[in-house]
Amino acid sequence: MSTEYAIETRSLTKRYGRKEAVSGLNLQVPRGSVFAFLGRNGAGKTSTVRMLLNLLDRTSGEVSVLGLDPAHRDTEIKRRVGYVAENQRMYDWMTVSQIAWFCSGFYPTWDKAYCTDLMKQMGLNPNDKIKSLSMGTKAKVALLLAMAHRPELLILDEPTSGLDVVVRRDFIEGVIEMIQQEGRTVFFSSHLVHEVERVADWVGIVDGGKMIACQPIDELKASVKRVSMVFEETAPQVKLDGMISVECSGRQVKAMVCDFSQITIEKAKAYNPRSVEVEDLCLEDIFVALVGEKE
Repeated sequence: MSTEYAIETRSLTKRYGRKEAVSGLNLQVPRGSVFAFLGRNGAGKTSTVRMLLNLLDRTSGEVSVLGLDPAHRDTEIKRRVGYVAENQRMYDWMTVSQIAWFCSGFYPTWDKAYCTDLMKQMGLNPNDKIKSLSMGTKAKVALLLAMAHRPELLILDEPTSGLDVVVRRDFIEGVIEMIQQEGRTVFFSSHLVHEVERVADWVGIVDGGKMIACQPIDELKASVKRVSMVFEETAPQVKLDGMISVECSGRQVKAMVCDFSQITIEKAKAYNPRSVEVEDLCLEDIFVALVGEKE
């Protein structure tokens, strides 16, 4: 596998009995990128993340994390990767400083001064007990423990689950700012599409355990458009290359297309509409078009 990727999988598959939670997944996460791994709940995101960290055996396929196979280089990968799980459990009888000291023993690269700086940046009181903290503050502690050993790769699995909108936004933007200052790779899975668009530069969209899009966000947004056509009379049935969905209402047709190009416009004009307009879409609109409405 290529060394240009912090994470790479080929035909990665995980079955639970007859159910295939992850199905032939091909994933490539460029080094130094902020990569959003998006999918609805139950799409296979957490199973994928756990296989990347060898917390879950894969049924078949290949995995490379920082150029290493997790099944054979488990300890080395865990020392070079920071990981924040959804609703991460911690010893709640410890204080923030005590749990930091406890975790430091597992990482030869633990940076005590950096840990102290992070506590200040995140507004954490080292003397507060974990059990007394709010969910948002506990999420910050989990992030502190994942970052203090200066990992090459930070993996976040639904890290803001259960947090309110403001706390989620501040948490995500704070993570990206701190990590990007050092040019490290961030891989985070989420179903909250609108929150990742501001911070990610790459996106992978998974549905039913299968990868349906994996590319820079700007490229994805350039390739998926809404083409609106208005006709003099009742709109005809329209079919364009790469059409994902179409809505007809009276004299108007709105078609969502992928692989958009000038040819798309020419084919739309061939239906002789009164007007043709091309609309840019936000990432959430594209996500819904590709995977369907949210539950």
